[in-house]
Amino acid sequence: MTLLRRHMGRRVAAVGVAVALLVLGLAAPAYAAVPTITSMLPTSPAPSCEATITGANYQLNGGPLSTVTFTPGGAGTLVSTDADTQAEVGLPALAASTPHTVHVHSTGGTGGDSANFAFSTGAAATCPGVPAFSPASGTVGSTVTLTGSFGQSPTSVRFNTTLATPSAASASSVTVTVPTGATTGPIHVYTGAGQKTSTTSFTVVPVPAPTITSFTPTFGPTGTSVKITGTNFSGTAGGANFTTTGVTFNNVTATFVVNSATQITATVPSTATTGPIKVTTPGGSATSTTNFTVSKTHSRSITLKLKQSGKASGVVSVGDGFTACTASVPVKIQRKSSGGWKGAGSTTTSATGSYSKKTKGKPGKYRAIAPKVDLNNGVDVCVKAKSATRTIKK
Repeated sequence: MTLLRRHMGRRVAAVGVAVALLVLGLAAPAYAAVPTITSMLPTSPAPSCEATITGANYQLNGGPLSTVTFTPGGAGTLVSTDADTQAEVGLPALAASTPHTVHVHSTGGTGGDSANFAFSTGAAATCPGVPAFSPASGTVGSTVTLTGSFGQSPTSVRFNTTLATPSAASASSVTVTVPTGATTGPIHVYTGAGQKTSTTSFTVVPVPAPTITSFTPTFGPTGTSVKITGTNFSGTAGGANFTTTGVTFNNVTATFVVNSATQITATVPSTATTGPIKVTTPGGSATSTTNFTVSKTHSRSITLKLKQSGKASGVVSVGDGFTACTASVPVKIQRKSSGGWKGAGSTTTSATGSYSKKTKGKPGKYRAIAPKVDLNNGVDVCVKAKSATRTIKK
């Protein structure tokens, strides 16, 4: 065999192998995941009503679902597959008060829940009717009213795939707040008998996320009033008002007042520790890039001895032994006049907290002040101390 023939033979063989592999690849079925069931709402729907089945692989990996069956009972009606994790199904005329196992079927196979669902009797329950709702759109946190013939008071509402609990409900009306995480889609209303889906979608209007640009002061003890500056703390989106729903200091909930869209006044809570400030609105959360330092306060006292010559002396003491609040701290000597307390001298304490200062010795009432001092970048606060008054007589 010539060299050319051997070369051509190898080329033909290689092409044949490639074609065979391609054919095998095309013929091999794509991997399809088996659908699963994790829950059903309501948990005991009435025969012939609708229910929502929650699980996985309903649209993507294993989907779409083809049928839903009940054992015993037969096939249900697949009303819609709302998401890869959620499907609406109409129940067949199942036997009353009999446990039934639910199965979901797709090209990926058949999945079933290991738990049984004991359905209510058909005579005792009325399936809910299709809900109408108003307004047609809103932000997370806004209020929506649903109306319809529900047969009984609804127990829950689902905005597309996100559940919410009604704030008020009757057999003909439901009031509910759009929950966090809600997305645009139909609204489902649930009673103990079953569920029903709106024919139109509720539009969730996005709320702009808040930001924190600064806060002041940057440190202080619990109870300190802090002004937080940023954006989107309140406003209007899609015709609905929104506002801040929470403020925390290092994950501890604080009381607050929204002054404007760009400013909040919050009070450092009693159990707060040093850490970031977080502001939460229906549009999301914003966390400060720097920490608020929760200071430790150190109570102090100061004594004053006063001689007729005008010499003032005394000692600054601290209640918890934090000597940094007594050593080398400023002391002001003040004399009372007709216009109020005026400076009569100032000095600094020794390492042991004692001080001494010669004043002019003018007659009158005197006092000593140890002003508030912030140490260690605000971590420690030495509280202001004021002595009892002493008098230099004429």
